[in-house]
Amino acid sequence: MVWDLSRIDEEQTPEDAEDGPPELLFIHGGHTSKISDFSWNPCEDWVVASVAEDNILQIWQMAENIYHDEDDLPEEPAKP
Repeated sequence: MVWDLSRIDEEQTPEDAEDGPPELLFIHGGHTSKISDFSWNPCEDWVVASVAEDNILQIWQMAENIYHDEDDLPEEPAKP
């Protein structure tokens, strides 16, 4: 799970509340065993390596729309 503690106590719609508290950004569902360690990539933003007790290593990155508001995302150039 990835949390944004700056979002604690933000208001939510009842529909959004069904997905969890406002500070919960993301749940990585790729592992089937308990995660034993993880590390943020020091060179690539939002890239994480995680390893589970079954020794499966996963390297993953959250989609940009998860950690940026829609207003913050750069607009895609118009296609000709």
